Amino acid sequence: MTKIREVVELNAEPRLSISSGPHLIEIAPAAGGRITRFATRDERGLHDWLAPVTVASWPCDAWPKGGSYPLVPFSNRVRDARFPSPDGSAVELATFPGMAHALHGFGQFAAWGVELQEADCVVLRYVHGEGEHGWPWAFEAVQMIEANADGARLSMRVVNRSSSPMPVGLGFHPYFGAQEAELHTTTHWRHEAEIAIEPTDERPAHRHVREAEGYTRYLGGWNGRATLRYADGRTLQLKADDALSHVVVHCPAGAGYLCVEPVSHVSDGFNLAARGLAGTGVAVIEPGSEIQASLVMAAGANPVRRDGGAA
Repeated sequence: MTKIREVVELNAEPRLSISSGPHLIEIAPAAGGRITRFATRDERGLHDWLAPVTVASWPCDAWPKGGSYPLVPFSNRVRDARFPSPDGSAVELATFPGMAHALHGFGQFAAWGVELQEADCVVLRYVHGEGEHGWPWAFEAVQMIEANADGARLSMRVVNRSSSPMPVGLGFHPYFGAQEAELHTTTHWRHEAEIAIEPTDERPAHRHVREAEGYTRYLGGWNGRATLRYADGRTLQLKADDALSHVVVHCPAGAGYLCVEPVSHVSDGFNLAARGLAGTGVAVIEPGSEIQASLVMAAGANPVRRDGGAA
């Protein structure tokens, strides 16, 4: 029998605000540790890169389609909310009422604690207890959200606090206002009802445009680069590190936004890896060890890390 998760209300107030030069980021720690706005000001006013989140609260299973939220300890879907753990035992995750598959991990459905706030930087922490929502492992996730001279830098690390090896994935789920995205990958995964099935021989598209019909594309072998183009001529460069070797491009029916989601593994990666499929991107980390990843969103050509080096 499927375990049912409680639906709680997430409060997006108060919001934290950080900035660097013309770039502004607003963050709602108690509402899934998410960014609710990322925008840049010029002589014409404030221009949003992400679809802004303006509502003050929402049920955690009915989140607003905007901003950007963390995906941890897995991205996308786990088929039927079940998968085999590294020791072979069955893991059965709790899902929200009416939801057949586990979706997007636990981070975006929870309140994150504020560890640090500076003028241009916020550090958030999420602590997951062993067995909570059916996940057998205890872990901690730490996000650093930074505004810099080029735009924004997001980073996250996940630490296994349990006594056994833990399968893990992570990523970011931004809702961009862009009209199209260009990126290069090597593998297109076939999917049914947004559950990945297997890699295909199909050559992945490089250009992804907002279309009224909508689509979802699971892509592997990503080089971590993407160029997003906006209707007013602006461009935004994405630069993800090597840990984020997969990307999901999602355009909803009606084309209200375009998601380009840098992630470490494919949809349903835990089950696909257990079946022996290669290239899923799923990692297994030992007790006390960690996995980390970062993403730069830059209006400039040369994104720079907080410590001054290349991102």
